[in-house]
Amino acid sequence: MAISDGIGTRVYIGAALNEANRTPSAYVSLTWTEIGGVETVSEFGDDGAVISHTPLATGRTRQRKGAVNPGNITFGCADDPLDAGQILAIAAAATTRLYPIKVVAADGADSNDTDSVVYFGARVLSAKVNRGSSSAVNMRNIVCAIDTTIYEIASVAVSGGS
Repeated sequence: MAISDGIGTRVYIGAALNEANRTPSAYVSLTWTEIGGVETVSEFGDDGAVISHTPLATGRTRQRKGAVNPGNITFGCADDPLDAGQILAIAAAATTRLYPIKVVAADGADSNDTDSVVYFGARVLSAKVNRGSSSAVNMRNIVCAIDTTIYEIASVAVSGGS
């Protein structure tokens, strides 16, 4: 894998998940709809809570890692009322169901390599539109609360790299 930038990153959403579809192999086999016009993907990933204890005898706070929260992720995209992925995300925001999300980075070292892929299940909290200004594209921010394990599948050198 090579270092990369965000150019070429693609984001997908699938139909609502059931309990059996929360493994890496199950995610791979799902049918995915690309969310079009994605311009930004926020940071995301597990974040451990701090558990602290300050004994009176020492006055020094001791810290441990507590429960892990996978957090939220936001996709900022050019609002397209005809985009199938945005339509699915808007519909998902009207439910409490869990939806699979796939983020594909264009980070293979060359055309012979696979790209990194991240899979997780999330609840779409909102899909708000921002009509912006006279000199800006109308945007839609899709906010998702990640509610499963995040599976990262690293880029793999396939063969004959250059």
